Amino acid sequence: MVNVVELTEYEFQNERSELRNEIVKIFLKEEPGTGNGDKTSKYYYIVKRIDGFVVYLERPAHLNKGFDFTVNVKGIVFYNSAGKASTKPSHQNIIDDLVAKKMENPKLFGVFKKQIDNIYSCQPPIKDDFPFTTGIDSKILLECIKWFFIEQDITYWNYSGRAMLYKAILDSI
Repeated sequence: MVNVVELTEYEFQNERSELRNEIVKIFLKEEPGTGNGDKTSKYYYIVKRIDGFVVYLERPAHLNKGFDFTVNVKGIVFYNSAGKASTKPSHQNIIDDLVAKKMENPKLFGVFKKQIDNIYSCQPPIKDDFPFTTGIDSKILLECIKWFFIEQDITYWNYSGRAMLYKAILDSI
């Protein structure tokens, strides 16, 4: 059974350490599992509802351990490098989408990139609705990027955390 936790009304902090602490404290409220398979404690944390789509975090992550989670979007199909369909965008899906948006409209993309910079700095985007015709809806894409940054902060806190993904984005665009 999957436990669903609604976080869409939760006001998260705008500071990296506090944000990480808040998320970890939420995860610490999970009931422990009693084994594998159906005995695993499973959680979906709904973080945003956007135009009929649902952005949610899934725990536990299937390939990682600890406080890790996956970012998912109900209503969108993403494909990994092997062509497998999933609700989970990969970092490469995000980067490919950003490159396509930049190619579509470099000037508009400059304004869009400033929103990514805000998110990287733990600030909300000033604008999230951009009229790109290619790829993922801008509101969904920015929300996914936000949660990927948070996931990286939790998983790689003692290293550079969100800076690794941010650098990969900057190097690609």
